[in-house]
Amino acid sequence: MTQRILVVDDDGDVRELICRMLEQGGYRAVPANGGRQALNEIAKLDLDLVITDVVMPDVDGFEVLLKLRNLAPGTGALVVSGGGRVGPDIYLETARRLGAQAVLRKPFTRAEMLEAVRQALSRRTPPNPERQEP
Repeated sequence: MTQRILVVDDDGDVRELICRMLEQGGYRAVPANGGRQALNEIAKLDLDLVITDVVMPDVDGFEVLLKLRNLAPGTGALVVSGGGRVGPDIYLETARRLGAQAVLRKPFTRAEMLEAVRQALSRRTPPNPERQEP
């Protein structure tokens, strides 16, 4: 079964690039243009992993990460950041403390992204074995 990954970034070019990297790596990528759309997708889709940027205008990545635990407890999280009001290392450390299984600093290579995805998927709570692919 192909693992389904939600990609959340308000920058369309970055979102598309990550989706392409994932699909080339054998994953099924589902794009979301921001935190609000991500929360809707998390509530209705059966996901293996959520990759989210931190700094977004509507709902930020920290809120996505916090709500993910309640909406889909077995779903892993990978947080990416290039910084914003503070450097990316502060955002990424905060994401780790909030429960992200892996973090990745922008810019990143395809190999770095796929390794971070592998780490995040291996560290998450195992999925429900009765799960059915729609």
